[in-house]
Amino acid sequence: MDRNGVVSQSGRRVHVVMVPGFGGFDALGQLQYYAGLTPAFSRWRSADGRRRNMVLHYFDTFPTAAVVTRAARLKSYLAKRVARGEFQPGDRVCLVGHSTGGLDVRRLLGDLAASPGEVMSVDGGQGTACAVMSGEVLEFVHRVVFLSVPHWGTNIADWIRAHAIARMAAVADLRLSVAASQLPFAAVLRDWLAKGASYVADADLLRAIEDALAEIDPAVGEAGPTRTAAAHEAAAELELWLRHMVWDFSALDDLAPERPMGAEAPPPAVLPAGKDEPRGWAKAAGHSIVTRSYATLGRSPFPLTGPEIPTWELLRPETYPDCVPTTDADVVYRACYRACAGGPFQRTVPDGAPRFLSPSHQKTIASWRHHAGLERWENDGIVNTASMFWPDERATFLVPADHMDIVGHYKPVRAFPGTGRTYHAYDLLGSCSGFNDTLFAQVWNDVFTFCRQAR
Repeated sequence: MDRNGVVSQSGRRVHVVMVPGFGGFDALGQLQYYAGLTPAFSRWRSADGRRRNMVLHYFDTFPTAAVVTRAARLKSYLAKRVARGEFQPGDRVCLVGHSTGGLDVRRLLGDLAASPGEVMSVDGGQGTACAVMSGEVLEFVHRVVFLSVPHWGTNIADWIRAHAIARMAAVADLRLSVAASQLPFAAVLRDWLAKGASYVADADLLRAIEDALAEIDPAVGEAGPTRTAAAHEAAAELELWLRHMVWDFSALDDLAPERPMGAEAPPPAVLPAGKDEPRGWAKAAGHSIVTRSYATLGRSPFPLTGPEIPTWELLRPETYPDCVPTTDADVVYRACYRACAGGPFQRTVPDGAPRFLSPSHQKTIASWRHHAGLERWENDGIVNTASMFWPDERATFLVPADHMDIVGHYKPVRAFPGTGRTYHAYDLLGSCSGFNDTLFAQVWNDVFTFCRQAR
């Protein structure tokens, strides 16, 4: 029955809404946050005609804003889908959040459940036609998927906050290059490599930056008015993304394992809600909201051992990573892994908690990990893996992947000719964790199948 009391005659659809994580976006030019997901979804859907009533949506969020801000944007996005009739009576919604996106989903559902009678006006309309109540939005939600979500915080947030000056300088340099001309910054990058930083030359993160700068230059790629317009659009998207980063970097406080100094309340990531939180959502929605979690574990590039790893401090050489890494992981992943390994994060996972989607996942992890249990310092390059086990530790699947592998950035993928880019997907963290096409398909087929069960 719809908002006017009319029973829908159409078939029930399942809407899968993809919510990006920290630094996230829908697309910046040809670069997509969830890389290769639409083709994977199409292959999965075509395998069975009953799956054709599934619809895939990509939510475009603020990259580094506080969870409360990002959740409010997500609420507005869903309310518009209801008011515009994109979500029809009888349809069901599955929210899939990666990284901080999962915290956005938790905050969204908590807000909807707390104030189901709140009225939201959308698209500048007046009256009941463009007014949607929070409870209406919540009624659509039946499934939630958490991918690499730092439910209990992550050490790397503390590390980045401790080096705020370097972070702000890097973002400012990128903004300047985009706002003025991308060529000087590209030249600086190449000159930097030539003067001794060649050890990062094979890092895909650098290739992604160079491709982004090339894409916003109308002189690069297939000349013509369409290419010029696309370059201007990509430049505007990139500049706005960077401007958001300069203006609001509050998500770091939400990701901190400990309460930040001077904070009025604990970060959403460490609220001790336990298993009662999903029950609160379900009670307000009037039906069960089933969750599923996937925890990513990256291969350690260093011979780290023991329960405690000291914090990596740039002015203390004794805390530096081992200068002889044990894998071929690139320098970006090695630095991120080490920064995430040490810090205040203390949560552990009960023995026997990890489950695997397939024996191949377990075999991959066993091939490069030779100890029982999950150490608190183990991570995927961005988030401590133990932080991802929620709400039910024993119903979370462990995946051999780094933080960006699971969203499709586990290998370089050639871009379409004429766009100015060389690639539109990358191995952004270069962890050598064994994630490949087969594992990617296994994870996402499982996600889509779980979402379809909402019918």
